[in-house]
Amino acid sequence: MAPEFFNPNEDKPGGGPSGTGTPAGGPAGPQPAEAAQPAEPEQPGTRWSPRVVPPQAPGRTDAGPAPAYPSQPTLPPPMPPVQDGNLEPLRIPTAPQEDGTAADRVRIGLWGAPRSGKTTYLAALPIAAMQYQRHGQGNWLISGMTAEANTFLSDSVSKLAIQREFPGSTVAVTGMSWSFQGQEPGTGMMRRRTREPSFVLEIQDAPGEAFRPSNPLQTQVVDQLARSQGLIYLFDPLGDAQELTQSLTFFYSTLNELNTRIRDAGGHYRGRLPHHVSVCVAKFDHPDVFRPAVEAGWVTQDTVGSQLPRIPEHLSERYFQWLCDEFRGSTARLVRDGLANFFHPDRITYYATSAIGFRLNPQHVFDYRNYANEEIVDGVRRICTSPEPINVLEPLTDLERKIRTVRDARKGWRR
Repeated sequence: MAPEFFNPNEDKPGGGPSGTGTPAGGPAGPQPAEAAQPAEPEQPGTRWSPRVVPPQAPGRTDAGPAPAYPSQPTLPPPMPPVQDGNLEPLRIPTAPQEDGTAADRVRIGLWGAPRSGKTTYLAALPIAAMQYQRHGQGNWLISGMTAEANTFLSDSVSKLAIQREFPGSTVAVTGMSWSFQGQEPGTGMMRRRTREPSFVLEIQDAPGEAFRPSNPLQTQVVDQLARSQGLIYLFDPLGDAQELTQSLTFFYSTLNELNTRIRDAGGHYRGRLPHHVSVCVAKFDHPDVFRPAVEAGWVTQDTVGSQLPRIPEHLSERYFQWLCDEFRGSTARLVRDGLANFFHPDRITYYATSAIGFRLNPQHVFDYRNYANEEIVDGVRRICTSPEPINVLEPLTDLERKIRTVRDARKGWRR
């Protein structure tokens, strides 16, 4: 006969619970350890029943208090939060619509020796734009693309026109973006149709010392010039006579570095630098520049309005040649030769420029007896009358027109 196996679910004689074999009211002595009934599996969201007795450890008796068990099982430590697995991929940010498209943007580099008037030139731009419709056939609106650019424009007008003071020298490289909207008469076959150019100007104002070869900022400013499509070069015929501000000191080193950048990038155009250049002969209003030019016969005068003096447009290049040959000297001639050597002559235009213009009499008319618009008050340079900038806006808008013409021609050729 096969041995009878113990069935824990079967009641045994003795009236005790199943599997105990202990008579009711019998002695409570030590009993062999027996397996307890397994607990019902836990369902999600349910709690443990305190009536369910967990299994005893081997060799443990019923004597002594039962161990305390939590009413809720101990959960494993939480997993670290998912950082981006459940998020939609983030696309690169796009420029706001008001910032303009790449095709509308024109990069112009501003270049010149210390005290050549770069910051004053930029400060005079909004004044020149407001006066443009009075002196010519057209109109220009300038506004900043950022709050900082608008602040510069507002402060510039206040500084020059109200406080009659020159802006302080630039001490750090400052980049600005300005929006230009214009109305100009058409030319050629389109002369009866008004041209309405619109572009965003990206310009950088850097201290003149940044163009010195030993200056740590030179790499940054040369990189910006290399990315530019056009350059405004301010030539100061007065500062060029001083050794510390000689144009050649800051000119050739920058030009050589610029040529290296363009060469390495394969960006030469017909063997020379590709930039369009506006050469601005600064401080045309200063007596030490203006009087010799008058005596040499370079200056003409308007017959209407404020009767302002000018260098005729067709004589501007020869005027610059004269300044370098007869007025300034050998270092200026090397600047002239360097411009002609590195840039295409048909991409260089010359201007006689003044950021503050001439002093006008109470009737707002030029008077050769008293035309100097700068005076020294308590050791500070001040502007005598409201500025009348000369050839400040034109070098910039002419650059934009030439750059746009070349760009459109390339598009047509590719088609």
